[in-house]
Amino acid sequence: MAEYFFELLVEEIPAWMHDAAKSALQEKLGKLVESLSVPADSSSVCINTTPRRIAFMLAKLPLREEDREQEVKGPPKKSAYAADGAPAPALIGFLKKNGAAVEDILDSTDEYVRIRRKIAGRETADMLQERIPEVIQSLRWPKMMRWGAGEHLYIRPIHSIISLLDGAHLPIEMFGIKSGTTTPGHRTLAPAPLEISSYNDYVTRLELARVVVDATRRRHVMAERARVLAAEVRGTPSIDAAIWSQWQYLSEYPGVVRAEFRPEYLALPEEVLVTVMRVHQKQLPIRGADGKLTNYFLAVLDNDGDPEGNAAYGNSFVTNARFADARFFYETDRRKTLAERVESLSHLQFQEKLGNYLDKTRRIERIATAICAAIKLDPAETGEAARLSKADLGTEMVKEFTDLQGRIGGIYAREEGKPDAVWQAIYDHYQPMNLDDALPRGLAGAVVSLADRMDTLTGFFAIGFKPTGSKDPFALRRAAQGVVQLLLNRDKREVKIGIDTLLALAIAAHGASASAAKDDLLAFFAERVRTILEASAWGFAYDEIAAAMESGWASSLTDLVDRIDALKGVRGDANFLSILDSAKRIANITAGHDSTQVEPALLTEPAEKRLNELAATVSDQIDDMIAERHYRMALESFAAMAPELETFFKDVMVNVGDEAVKTNRMSLLRKAGGAVMKIADVTKIVVDRRDYRS
Repeated sequence: MAEYFFELLVEEIPAWMHDAAKSALQEKLGKLVESLSVPADSSSVCINTTPRRIAFMLAKLPLREEDREQEVKGPPKKSAYAADGAPAPALIGFLKKNGAAVEDILDSTDEYVRIRRKIAGRETADMLQERIPEVIQSLRWPKMMRWGAGEHLYIRPIHSIISLLDGAHLPIEMFGIKSGTTTPGHRTLAPAPLEISSYNDYVTRLELARVVVDATRRRHVMAERARVLAAEVRGTPSIDAAIWSQWQYLSEYPGVVRAEFRPEYLALPEEVLVTVMRVHQKQLPIRGADGKLTNYFLAVLDNDGDPEGNAAYGNSFVTNARFADARFFYETDRRKTLAERVESLSHLQFQEKLGNYLDKTRRIERIATAICAAIKLDPAETGEAARLSKADLGTEMVKEFTDLQGRIGGIYAREEGKPDAVWQAIYDHYQPMNLDDALPRGLAGAVVSLADRMDTLTGFFAIGFKPTGSKDPFALRRAAQGVVQLLLNRDKREVKIGIDTLLALAIAAHGASASAAKDDLLAFFAERVRTILEASAWGFAYDEIAAAMESGWASSLTDLVDRIDALKGVRGDANFLSILDSAKRIANITAGHDSTQVEPALLTEPAEKRLNELAATVSDQIDDMIAERHYRMALESFAAMAPELETFFKDVMVNVGDEAVKTNRMSLLRKAGGAVMKIADVTKIVVDRRDYRS
């Protein structure tokens, strides 16, 4: 068994790109080692990155691929042999091409000649020399650049490559750079070249040269240093996972420095201070024992210390300058109210075919007001929040700090004395931005958020701008995902409305021409619903979701979840096969027949008469349970009909010659099975019958 080690030394890669690149590389390398019959796990593929390095180790590699046999399909038999049975030119050419003889032809019953060819395994070294450059060059980065004479395109210019197989140099070439066995240490602390012989040697030597290879270890060292520095000023580092995920890729040496800004800037809204520090400066605020911001903060230091205080001074200088700008913008913005800014939104284009932001604001207000009417909510505060929701787009603060859009509008509304429901709705209406994001704090915020997203989705679909493949330049998937998250909520912010109703309201706001996009939008939302409900937070199986959605989903997502949950619970019961088998037999026999109207006079067999009486009773019970959303009880009630259905199938022939009797019996089966179909199309559930054996 052999070990392969690779390092690519480049100019600094942006911190936010590392995680996605590592994930893609893990997948590609996993497939590579699997092709060598090696399990693709953490012990066989180890990847580490720093701002300047992409390094990985492949362990437990065989020195040579195993030989294997492959069946090869040849020409049709009728053209492979002459009339006298001798091999024809087509067969001779096929055998020659594959290095085979007539004796190698397999006995086969189909109409083609087949042979089994032995393929000799390749040397692992040869395979790696071919595949490693392909893997590295196939990584797709969000932004690429050219360097040199412009002939090379990659994330950053390449400086050097290490390629080692079992400690020996394995030559490869990429981007015009030939591989070697050396790499420099830290750019400023220990830049001398280091001779590398293995992965472990690489980690050890670079650690001595002030480079910590493992990103998780860099993060832990930084976290401990940050805690110590904050404690020295009686504070604690802010909790911010996003900052830590970037810090670990901002330096090769895990250094941290504490700096401070002028206390007078603490008078600015906290959101402004935090945005400047974390988004623009990649700094981490320090909070006091009371949880409030202090004028101290932490920053990354790609060094083992700051004895002269130059790094702290530089961070303080830049941060004070940014806060001075922020204070100027803040004071300038406060000279106008949000209401006075609304009309100026006509100068900001939303989209060429969808008008400006004033047009969008009016549509949002109309949709939000209509939602309020549908859910019986007083529209006064929600309507005002919708009307002011985009007013901050024209402020100096948002022009400079775009991440503050919505939030700064909410802050300005709060300072103008607007009710909590209004300013919080403005502040929160861009939420949720992702699956882990918080929802708006109040019902008004949820309604405005829904109205904003539904306007965007309906407008772009109406003009033909739909996401295709991986391309989604207007973040429409994220907008739809946010709608689904909001509608799945079950607390005081719950908006009890269906996607079908929301679509109708949004289409009305855009005009009749948008109605053509309705079916596409429903399909788009259905995919988002499936995706979210399969997520780990819900944990529903794909077939449970499909079964429940087949019985309806667009009128209430919370009702859909209740039906899926009931299905998930009952599928583990011993009598679930009774539900499934009965539903499948009914579906197969009555395919294409929808009527449930039974003519009692045409019922002649005792079994069908009993089933009709039972179906009427059980269907009424199930309808009552469904009305109360007792879906599991309803499914169990349907299972109680299984014995009578079994008797019916045994004693009664459905497909008889008398068309009226046949139709009546199919209607009876539809009547018996129709009740459960209101909950879910259980025929879509995939089961392993061995799980139900006692």
